[in-house]
Amino acid sequence: MEYLTNTMLEILKFFYAIGGHNYGLAIIWLTIAVNLALYPLTLTSVKQMSAMQKIQPRLKELQKKHKDEPQKLQKEMMDLYKGEGVNPLGGCLPMLLKIPFFLALFFALQGKEMVALLASATDGTSFLWIHNLAKPDPLWILPVLIGISTWYMQKTMPSMGEHAQLMNWFMPVFIVLISYAFPAGVQLYWVISNVMGGVQQSYIMSRPNRGENKIVKKAGEEE
Repeated sequence: MEYLTNTMLEILKFFYAIGGHNYGLAIIWLTIAVNLALYPLTLTSVKQMSAMQKIQPRLKELQKKHKDEPQKLQKEMMDLYKGEGVNPLGGCLPMLLKIPFFLALFFALQGKEMVALLASATDGTSFLWIHNLAKPDPLWILPVLIGISTWYMQKTMPSMGEHAQLMNWFMPVFIVLISYAFPAGVQLYWVISNVMGGVQQSYIMSRPNRGENKIVKKAGEEE
């Protein structure tokens, strides 16, 4: 993790040098670059979540049919997953692979070296209304934007039932409350990352044949 964190910090310095000598802009460029690099993971995740959404009615039928036969139910579910080419962990696994990158950026942006860089770069420590990116946003604007962008990102994901709908409202509020004390640089990264994630998911979901060909074909055969 230390190697990845140091790598992210060096890339941040690079964007600072070529992106206007402002660490706010450097964080934005770095976040965009990371999300573009991880787009294949987002693509895989959204396709798998969409596929899982499509087979939910059939899963419920199996659960109702074999509610008293857990072993039979497990076998039927695995056969359904295999037949449709769906990995039940496929929707979350690619997203989990993003976590080390998020943590690396998180630690890089709030680490001692970053704080020292911001302290020495007097002409690049502020960004818009924020006077120091190493300290929390005093106006709470970024935490609120994190909550709004989290809600937007969740709305662009395939729906996974009533429980997910409740989380769509609870999670943004929860994230606002836990993010207000983070350095503004981390908050800025979080906002841009959420917006990028939402835009990517909207694009994937709007594409025709977005990984559902197998399921559509299967349904046609059954008819």
